Amino acid sequence: MSWNTDDEKKWNLKNPFRQHLGVEINWVDGEGGAEISLAVTPELLQAYGVVHGGVYCVLIDTVLGTCARSALQRDCGVMTTDLNVSFLRPTGLGTILARGSTIKAGRTLVVGNADVLDGDGRKLATGRGSFLVREKRT
Repeated sequence: MSWNTDDEKKWNLKNPFRQHLGVEINWVDGEGGAEISLAVTPELLQAYGVVHGGVYCVLIDTVLGTCARSALQRDCGVMTTDLNVSFLRPTGLGTILARGSTIKAGRTLVVGNADVLDGDGRKLATGRGSFLVREKRT
């Protein structure tokens, strides 16, 4: 059994925050990797007309949560314990992607890396996160 794209899409539909933002699931590989996307709307821009840095943080956190479910092969109630994000370049309206992978999936902690990319594949931000496994892994 593995956590796949269809599982994550169903899970995504039950997440009000993700739905509010418009997060889409592109793929989940069932081995700890995933990609999501977001259409940037004017409400996600800051005063200088570029995507607010918090949006990059949300995407990295979100894709890494997806990666954790993929690595654990089920929803184990993972919650972020640490998130580090480096902002590399600004972007504006358009679709942005977050692509992540799991570094380590243990009994109680999952660690992963992720990048946020623009439509041309340029890296906008990069980050690493750790996630607490709240339910016992079976």
